[in-house]
Order: sequence, then C-alpha cells, then structure tokens
Amino acid sequence: MKQSLFYMKRILMLFVVFSFVLNLIAQKNINLDTLDIDQLNLNKEKAVKLRNTGMILTLAGGTVNIVSQILFVGVYDETNLETLGLGLSLMAVSGIVTVIGIPLWITGGVRKSKAEIAIKKLNIKPENSRAVGLGLTVRF
Repeated sequence: MKQSLFYMKRILMLFVVFSFVLNLIAQKNINLDTLDIDQLNLNKEKAVKLRNTGMILTLAGGTVNIVSQILFVGVYDETNLETLGLGLSLMAVSGIVTVIGIPLWITGGVRKSKAEIAIKKLNIKPENSRAVGLGLTVRF
C-alpha cells in the first residue's frame, strides 16, 4: 500500500510540473509592434495551431470522459473490478487532458486575435496612392 501511495504522489507531482510548464509556454508574451508582416503571419499560424491543439485536447478529453463514465456506471458491480478500474482511470486521464486543453484553446484564440489586429495595422495604404473604385489602388 505504501508503494502504490508513493507512485501516486510521484505521478501527481509530474502532472503538476507538466501542467505548470504548459501554462508557462502558453502565456509567452511577444511584442507584436516590433514584428514585420512575415513574423506576424508566422505568429498567427502558431496561434492557430495552439488553439486547434487546445480544442482537440478539450473535446477529446470530454468525449473520453463520457465514455469512461458509461463504463464506470454501466457495468458497476463488485465482481467486475477490471472494468471499474478502467473507467476510473480513463475518467482521471480525460479530466487532466480537458483541464490542460482549455487554457491552450483560450490562449491560442487570444494570440490569434492579437496577431490579426497587428496585421491589419500594417496593411495600410501607401502614401503615393489613390483609391479608385472598389479595391483598386493606383500608384504613381
């Protein structure tokens, strides 16, 4: 019993350290005013990947959580302890995955929005041009 408690503490500590590192990576601040258009586009692509990763983790964690609850509740009896343990462990893992995915999803969305705003700021009309009609710019 003491050995399983030791391993449980070790796994919990690894989870805490891993989630802390992931949150630090997700909260990285970049000054968007100092970047050019190529760097802003790269930053936007990274933000979209981060957002999509968070979305996938959150939705997959929620789906696996529902399946594990069906396993846990649907076949709950004292004789079938293997399925009971599988349901409980899947519930724990899917909860962890969901909790990690939510901040990634939010951070990626915020970064993407900020990058799009900075890109729109850079896409201003040149000084020696005149707009004629819709979307037509003449340069001299």
